[in-house]
Amino acid sequence: MSPTPHLSRRGLIAAGAATAAVPVLAPGTASAQAPVPAPAKPGRAPYVFRNAEIVGGGFVTGIVFNQSEPGLVYARTDIGGAYRLDPRSRRWIPLTDWIGWESYGQTGIISVATDAADPDRVYLAAGTYTLPDWDPGMAAILRSTDRGRTWKTTPLPFRLGGNMPGRGIGERLVVDPNRNKILYLGVRGGHGLWRSTDHGKTFAQVENFPNVGNFLPDPSDPDGYNGDNLGVLQVVFDQRTGRPGRATRTLYVTVADKENILYRSTDAGTTWERVPGQPTGYLPHHAVLDHEGGFLYLATSDTAGPYDGSKGDVWKLDTADGTWTRISPVPSTSADNTYGYSGLTIDRQNPATLMVSTQVNWHPDCILFRSTDGGAS
Repeated sequence: MSPTPHLSRRGLIAAGAATAAVPVLAPGTASAQAPVPAPAKPGRAPYVFRNAEIVGGGFVTGIVFNQSEPGLVYARTDIGGAYRLDPRSRRWIPLTDWIGWESYGQTGIISVATDAADPDRVYLAAGTYTLPDWDPGMAAILRSTDRGRTWKTTPLPFRLGGNMPGRGIGERLVVDPNRNKILYLGVRGGHGLWRSTDHGKTFAQVENFPNVGNFLPDPSDPDGYNGDNLGVLQVVFDQRTGRPGRATRTLYVTVADKENILYRSTDAGTTWERVPGQPTGYLPHHAVLDHEGGFLYLATSDTAGPYDGSKGDVWKLDTADGTWTRISPVPSTSADNTYGYSGLTIDRQNPATLMVSTQVNWHPDCILFRSTDGGAS
């Protein structure tokens, strides 16, 4: 039996337009005495059909800047794929429109990694749901050597959550800035930390990483949308501890475990330790390292987001002496803090300037805070 032909929505629209353009002839035989059609009324222009541009789709869960090439920026969405900014036109170029129905789950992008050593390389951690009934396919790493014009796929033995709770956390996927063959991937669902040593062609679990996470958005929903362990959240490299061609020695990993949120390796991932003195009680949403001053910043919230969050703090770690300082614009101890913190970034040209956003403040809107003195004010 031959397969039933499949027509996409775009094809249906095109077919409908083409059908509408076909003239309808009355039955009977044409003759020389047929009446001459009346001339078109003046001012009536024929219909012209064009594609309707919708620009993009999905909730933008992350924006990632390349650290060596100005203007190279990627955006990820929860169900609408990934995009690259065209600096000339200032428009976003879709990178994943080639994904077909048979692998629709790969349009949910949980993380983007852009390569500072080779800016042509970009990687996507793709997989929309962890629920098999919602997305029967396993997750994948999509890898490109031409900024997303073409792609190759590395299948993964688990599911990711591009449209699951906590999708704005991270980035979960990152490239070693000194030895770009190495990538790390933080995985949810109890699967731990994974590593590639061949530009993402293969991945293996980092067996000795000590914590796979334990936070469930809703423990009463063990088999549902809110019952998945958020797992390992983010990997941050201290670029100062390596040199080109050699693996970065020191890296930090955040975990969805409110009592053990941060781990560190000082031997390129061979051994790991819980960072002493760390804050507890909240989830680390974003971590950023100031490579000049040696400060690690953390934005934390009490929930996974993106729709909830009622308490949280911003913390600063001096990696030289291990001192922790709470630098929250409004600390969690204040009655005015009715939100957590999530978005976090620093100015790479002036690292004392940082910005943090609330997670979540529904009315009147999300709040952005800015500091120009390393969080002192």
